[in-house]
Amino acid sequence: MKVIQSFWSGNQNNFDNSGGWYSYRYHWMSWILSCHQLIKYHNDVELYTDKFGYEILIEKLKLPYTKVHVILDEVNDYPKDFWAIAKVKTFQKQNEPFLHVDGDVFVWNSLTDQFKNSNLVVQSMEVTDMYYRNIWKDIYPELVYLPEELQKFHIDQSNISYNMGIVGGNNVNFFKNYCKKSIEFVDANKVSWSRINGLHFNVFFEQLLLCKYAESMKQEVNFLFPEKPVDNEYFGFADFHKVPDKTYLHLLGNYKKEPVICKFMENYIMRFYPESYANLGALINEFNEIDSEIEILNPEIVQELMNEFQAELRNDSFDSNQFLLKRDLYSVDLYKKINVFFKENQDFKIVKLNGFELKESASDQNSIVIEELNSPFREYILDELDEILLEELNIPVSYVHLAETIKEYLEDDDEESVNEISELLKTKLKNYIKLKIISIYN
Repeated sequence: MKVIQSFWSGNQNNFDNSGGWYSYRYHWMSWILSCHQLIKYHNDVELYTDKFGYEILIEKLKLPYTKVHVILDEVNDYPKDFWAIAKVKTFQKQNEPFLHVDGDVFVWNSLTDQFKNSNLVVQSMEVTDMYYRNIWKDIYPELVYLPEELQKFHIDQSNISYNMGIVGGNNVNFFKNYCKKSIEFVDANKVSWSRINGLHFNVFFEQLLLCKYAESMKQEVNFLFPEKPVDNEYFGFADFHKVPDKTYLHLLGNYKKEPVICKFMENYIMRFYPESYANLGALINEFNEIDSEIEILNPEIVQELMNEFQAELRNDSFDSNQFLLKRDLYSVDLYKKINVFFKENQDFKIVKLNGFELKESASDQNSIVIEELNSPFREYILDELDEILLEELNIPVSYVHLAETIKEYLEDDDEESVNEISELLKTKLKNYIKLKIISIYN
């Protein structure tokens, strides 16, 4: 079973197209990380793309796909918002078992090992809640053709769909027939294209139609996540701080627009795929005609910078030169490290970092403003315990000592209160690591 991905520019050829992300830079970073992680855990990872995608992803970013098919310019006559038509056309090209993985999906294990014998595979089920119904109400009156498989959904007798962050399987003939139906659905409504929301229409001719056709054909479907998401909320699908223990992330929907999540992704790429990060930096500099991005970065430089930061950390004396870059590289796996310390009851040293400032407020709701590399500042509102901890961390301190010190602030020193403050301290320290205002070592 091979892994495939598809990229279609919508015949726009816009390098600065954000693709729904917080910034266009993160759109391209997503492809960098998705490709590299798939290559790490799978033997065959092929890209289906158009000429513009080939230029950026292969010629400029040099992503290491095992094979590239430049065929998706053939869908350029479709509206640019019909992005799922490129996926469907890609499915249609397959003549052997496959697994299609979206460009905003990142893995830390093999998907094909898990599903190599599966008839059909999708990421998860979705409940067709009011969001589906509301956008359908706008689309349906404009349609001139509705596939038989969607009739039950239309009359509100079926409320299940699929999320297709991953999709595929061994039943290639099923996909051939599904693709024929999907393309027929789109093409038969050509007179309506200009009157419907194309982004919303994708939901129906891609994932809902696949679900209903599979149901009608009584197909066995395996799910990466068998449970239905509550209110279609995909909690935990953007937890970069938990990888590699968490082996699957999918930055769908609003996750793409969260600056903090985007920075987690950027830091991970800088740390583990520095050459690709530098290639993107050079491309951004060329596009903007300024030299604001990092153009030279490789594993040797990354290790050297991390070694420098570790020495500075132990001396509690930080060089301002490349501080933010060194801080971000070093912080990537600290969340996992602190969890190991807690689990194994190991003591460790905590050092408050540079790179943030206190912002006092007349309303007694103080905050800190945290500097980010190549991104806007981040603000974090302080509570009373934050104020105490930041004061106590003015000098490096061991975790055991800090835990004992915090107990002195308790009004009651009963066992329940002590346990509560201990757990709260752990939560605060883990959050400070995510905020990059402390670092740790032992």
